[in-house]
Amino acid sequence: MLKNKSYFNPNSNDEKWDFFRKNYTLDDEKIHFSLAIHVPHSISLNKEIDQFRKMIDFNPDFMRRERHKYTNQTLDAAARYLGTDKNLISLTDSSTMSLALILNGLQFNKGDEIITTNSEHYSLEKLCENTALNKELKIKKVNLINENNKFKKNTFIENIIKEINNKTSIIAISWVNSRYGIKLPLKEISIEIEKINYSRDENNKILLCVDGVHGFAIEYLESIHDLGVDFFATGCHKWLFGPRGTGLLWGTERAWKKLNPIIPSFEKIAWDHYLEWDGKTVTENDLIKSKMCTPGGFKSFEYIWALRHAFEYHEHIGKKKIHDRVHDLSVICKNELSAIPNLTMYTPMESEFSSGFICFNIAGIKACEIVQKMAEYNIIIGQSPYKESCARITPCIYNTEKEILLACKKIKEISEEIK
Repeated sequence: MLKNKSYFNPNSNDEKWDFFRKNYTLDDEKIHFSLAIHVPHSISLNKEIDQFRKMIDFNPDFMRRERHKYTNQTLDAAARYLGTDKNLISLTDSSTMSLALILNGLQFNKGDEIITTNSEHYSLEKLCENTALNKELKIKKVNLINENNKFKKNTFIENIIKEINNKTSIIAISWVNSRYGIKLPLKEISIEIEKINYSRDENNKILLCVDGVHGFAIEYLESIHDLGVDFFATGCHKWLFGPRGTGLLWGTERAWKKLNPIIPSFEKIAWDHYLEWDGKTVTENDLIKSKMCTPGGFKSFEYIWALRHAFEYHEHIGKKKIHDRVHDLSVICKNELSAIPNLTMYTPMESEFSSGFICFNIAGIKACEIVQKMAEYNIIIGQSPYKESCARITPCIYNTEKEILLACKKIKEISEEIK
């Protein structure tokens, strides 16, 4: 279905990424442009998972005895990838769970305020609403785009700062917005918040809490610290191509000090503190907050332990190479789509304000109908999970330039049918 040579770019880098595609067993009769929601497991990742599964099935007590050793190996890999200390990381099941640990674990005073945007994903929006209801807080929402469907960086930052007052406790936003594909300038926002925090007592400093799942494993960072955020929540089963049901929460030392556990931890330090077996004594001062806030329970440890492979595989490929490839594919897609007359592009053309999401609508047809029509061509795209939805393409390192050009051609044909 992809043999039409009119869509072949002689300068394409597609062949350089064949090694990655060959590591997956995806249906090759379809073009997959919705992998950012839930990725498949690679062949090599499944081998890692199976290795650990066999070990547990052979002797289930192995999981109880050795879980801390292998979990620490995953944390080591995550820390290397993020350029941070592993004691600032808590392993979770998803970005939603990570965000829940933040919103439910922080201490608020009655009347405190949360600043967010009017276009947050369901998970973050509902967590803010539930927290506000349970703890008698106020939510302030800042517009993400203007009346012309455009994102203006300076205006957005100014609007956030205008909403801050003595009651402001946290700012909860997404790095890459799910509705419009807009990548927010986190560092610049954090600098403005730090200016305000300078004159505040430590207990009253504003925390910048970020749902980073759709920038994580795309956007190149030497270190997570470079973003300037206080908490960073992400899933690892999206752009990282990690095992299903894995995620993490990263926080600064200052931020972790403010967080209280909401689920009992099963980390070794938590058990040692509780049991005091073999004469081991762990004092309150010895406790590591990220460990104490890591949700406990006996889990699918083979997936958690295999997460190490995903971090190492991405580093082996090269974080900068992945960043460049996703942005190159996104630029091609945006350039093609922006030439369609009756198509509205919500995602900024500039890579500075966009990442792997490309969000759009066609006049006269619903987003769900665009998705259905594309499926008839065996091209899988998605739509944003909002009441006022839009169609969404998410090019990733599995995809090719050839696929993008064909998909954009079909979208153009759909738009011409509406005229």
